[in-house]
Amino acid sequence: METKETIVWVSALSGMAGVLISQLMTGLFGYISDRRKQNHERQALYRGKMVETGENFYFMSGELMAMIKKNIAYWKNRLDHRSEGSLAFMKLEMERLDAYQSRLQQENWKYNLVGIYYDIPYDFAAMLEDNRRSHELYLEVLDLSELFRSTLPQEREDLLADYDKTLAELCSHYQRIYDRMQGNMAAVSAALRGDFRPSP
Repeated sequence: METKETIVWVSALSGMAGVLISQLMTGLFGYISDRRKQNHERQALYRGKMVETGENFYFMSGELMAMIKKNIAYWKNRLDHRSEGSLAFMKLEMERLDAYQSRLQQENWKYNLVGIYYDIPYDFAAMLEDNRRSHELYLEVLDLSELFRSTLPQEREDLLADYDKTLAELCSHYQRIYDRMQGNMAAVSAALRGDFRPSP
């Protein structure tokens, strides 16, 4: 009798243990599945933001690089000592270009997020330093232009040499910025293409 009760007791315990293990396994698999789903959603969200930022950065960089090339052309034309009429026209074009650049940067704040998602060789600290130097050179050119206008014709020769040298330096500086921005575009482009290349 005692053996029968023991067998019944063991059977009942085995059944309960089976149900308990089954529930534990179901809960564990559900938890793992939920975690996998959350990780997948998080990765998809990150990837979506990365792509959006990369595409925006690529567009903005292309636009800014085109503007830099136009700036270089403008200042090189100044080096050729054009007539006042052609300089006035170029100045008007540059003002329109500057207005477009300001509007572009206000509307495309995502451009500044690129460092979060991509390793770019030309980082924002270097960009800020180059921007500071651009302003310095630009102000030097303006100061020399003003000084040139207010100086007697016989005293302008030395000023003209300084003016030409500063303009040449400004153009070289813009070209270096252009080249560095090309490096950033190549880095972002390679990362985007590599991320979306089909696996073998």
